[in-house]
Amino acid sequence: MIIVMKKWMKHRGSVVFFFVTWFLLVISFTGNFFGVGLWRSWFDGFQRDSSAIIEKTARCKEKSSYSGPLIVTKNEDYNSVMMSEGCDTSLLKPYASQYGLQARIITALAPKDNAKLPSYFKKVNILLSAAMAALMALVALRVRKLFGFVAAAVFATLVAFSPWVVGYAQNIYWIEPLMFAPFTFAFLSYSYCKSSKKLWLFYLGEAVLLFLKFLSGYEYISTIAMSVLVPIIFFELINNKQKIIKLWKHAVMTCIVVAVAFVGAYATNFVALSGYYHSSDTALKMINERASERGLSGIRKMRAYAIGNLKTLLPESYVFADRFINMEELANDKGPTYRYLAINAGNYMLLPALSLPLSLKGVFGEIIQSILVWVLVGYLVLFYLKRRRPSFKYYRSFLWSLHASLAGALSWLILMPGHALPHAHINGIVFYMPLLLFVYMIVGLYVGNMVKKWRKHA
Repeated sequence: MIIVMKKWMKHRGSVVFFFVTWFLLVISFTGNFFGVGLWRSWFDGFQRDSSAIIEKTARCKEKSSYSGPLIVTKNEDYNSVMMSEGCDTSLLKPYASQYGLQARIITALAPKDNAKLPSYFKKVNILLSAAMAALMALVALRVRKLFGFVAAAVFATLVAFSPWVVGYAQNIYWIEPLMFAPFTFAFLSYSYCKSSKKLWLFYLGEAVLLFLKFLSGYEYISTIAMSVLVPIIFFELINNKQKIIKLWKHAVMTCIVVAVAFVGAYATNFVALSGYYHSSDTALKMINERASERGLSGIRKMRAYAIGNLKTLLPESYVFADRFINMEELANDKGPTYRYLAINAGNYMLLPALSLPLSLKGVFGEIIQSILVWVLVGYLVLFYLKRRRPSFKYYRSFLWSLHASLAGALSWLILMPGHALPHAHINGIVFYMPLLLFVYMIVGLYVGNMVKKWRKHA
C-alpha cells in the first residue's frame, strides 16, 4: 500500500494533467465546446455523407449478402439513397475501394432493431472522440515531459481549437484515432524501444497499426507513412550533429513496414471481394478503378471542384480573387489546368489551421488563421529560439521534423491530385499529421520560455 501511494505521489501531476487534458479534448471533439469550424453549422454537418456509408451498411446488414461497406450503384442517387433510413439493396453495391474494417465492426455490433441505431451511432461517436482525445492527451503528456507544463498546455489548447482534428474526431467512417495512432505510437515509444534494444517491437507495433488503418481506407497513406518517420528523425537528432542522410536505414525500414501493411490490407480486400463476386478479375478491376480516379488521371475530371471549394470554404478569398480572375468562367470548366491547380494550392494554404475565438473578418481574417501562416510561425519561432539560445539542443530535431512533416503533407496532395481537387473540404487534416502538431509544440515551448522569464522578473 505504501509503495502504491509513493508511486501515486510521484506521478500524480502527470495523471491529473492527462485526465484534465483528456476531458477538455473530449468535450471539444464530441460537442464542439470551443465552437470551431468554418461556419456555424459546420461541425454538425461535417462528413455526414461519409458516415452515411457506415450507417447504411448497419441498416442493411440483415438484407445484404455483403458484410463490408455499401454504397450506391449510381453516384447521382447518393443523397437520396444514402441519407435515407430505408434499405433497398437493389440500389446498393459493395464499396470496393477498401475492406472497410470500421464498417464491419460497427455493423456487427449494431442492434438489429433499426429504431435503436441513432442512439447506437451516438455512442460510437462518443467512443471515437474519447479515443482520439486519449491519443492527443498522451502526446501532450509526452510534450510535458520534454518541454514542461506550459508547453504541453499550449499544445493541448491549440489542438482543441483545430477544426480539422475536431471535425474528424467522431466520424464513424474516417476513424481518426487510426489516422493518428501510427504517429502517436512512434512519438511515445521510439526512444524506449531504441534504448531497450527492442526496435523490432517498435516496427511490429507500427505494422499492426498501419494495417488496421489501411483496412479502413488507404487515404493519406503517404502522409501517414511520413508521420511514422518524423518522430524517429526528431529523437535521433536531439543534441546530435549527425547528417540527416545517416537516418536512411530508418527510412527504409519505415517504407518496408508501410508496404507490408498496405499489401496485407489490399490482399484482404481483394480476397473479400473475390469471394463475393466469385471473380478475381472483377475484384481487381473494382479496387483499382477508384485508385485511378484519385491519381493523375483524375485531374481533368476533378479540376473544376477547385473553384467551388474555394467559394464554399474561403468565401472572402473567393470574392477577392474574382476581382482579378473570371472565377465563373473557370467554374464552368473553361480555362487552362494550371489555373485550377494554382487556385487549389492557394485554397489549401489558406485553409484554417485554427479557429481562433476572435472576430477576424475579410481575407485578412482567413489568412491569420490559415495553415500557411501557422506553419510560417512555427519556422520563425524556431529560428528565434535558436538565435536567443545558440545551444538549443532541439533546433535540428524540430527543423528537420518540420521539413519532413511538410513533405509528408504535400506528398498526398501531389501524388493524388484526383483526391486533392474535390476534397479540399476535408484534406486540411494532412497538415496535422504531424506538421501542425510540431508547430504547436514549438509555440508551446516559446510560451513556456516567456513564462519562465516573467517569473524571474516578477
